[in-house]
Amino acid sequence: MITRLSRGSGVEMSESRPGRPREYASDADRVRAWRARQKGKSGSTTADTAEAPTDPIEASATLAQSLPLLRQEADRLSAVATRITESVNLLGDPAAVDAHLRRAQVAADKVRADAAAEIEQLRDQLDTAVDDRINADAAAQAAEQAAEQSATALADANASHAEQMRTMESSYRERLVEQEQLVESLRTQTTELGDEVVQIRGGADRAAAAAAATINRLEADLDEARAAVQAERARTDGIRDELAAARADLAAARTQTEASRERVEELRAELAEIRSHPPR
Repeated sequence: MITRLSRGSGVEMSESRPGRPREYASDADRVRAWRARQKGKSGSTTADTAEAPTDPIEASATLAQSLPLLRQEADRLSAVATRITESVNLLGDPAAVDAHLRRAQVAADKVRADAAAEIEQLRDQLDTAVDDRINADAAAQAAEQAAEQSATALADANASHAEQMRTMESSYRERLVEQEQLVESLRTQTTELGDEVVQIRGGADRAAAAAAATINRLEADLDEARAAVQAERARTDGIRDELAAARADLAAARTQTEASRERVEELRAELAEIRSHPPR
């Protein structure tokens, strides 16, 4: 469940000062750090002075060594006192404290304003996120409904597909039986055709043998016919020669006949003349 931020809620922000970043988060941290440094220095000094001298020479040497350290410690304490005095004076100056407080107030106001703007932006983002969540829930619900519808449609499709598969399987089995019957019928026909081919081959061999015998007989008859034709041609040539000779004899006879006719005509003319002029 998403909880909205109230517009009047307070926000705690650390004090921010302009300029160089602060080394310590607060004045108390700075004081604690100074006390730790002082404690470390005092511990070191105590360790240096823990052993007491046993004779005048060591005492004089220790005194000679301690005087510079004492001067340094006095200078350090004087510097610390000066810093304490300056700090007390600064804390006792109302103008400086007021200026610091004003700067802190300005920075705090700026931080509050920035925080308020950021909070407002976060509220807007939260409202947007809530709206997006509502839309996402609606979309998820719609997706669930669509998924349920898809599941129902898928179940129907699976059932229809299963029914189609059963129908196709039944049809396939029927076609398979028909194909097996067809194959068996083709095998029977092939066997019968093989027997017919054997018979046809036997008949063809017999027909080929008979055709070969017929061809041999026809070739013999052809040779005889060729011999007879040649003999007939020779006889025809002889007849042609005799006919040519007879034609020549006929032409000669015709010539003699014409000559005889002319002679007869001449004799007839002479006889007629003689008859027309009898002798006296």
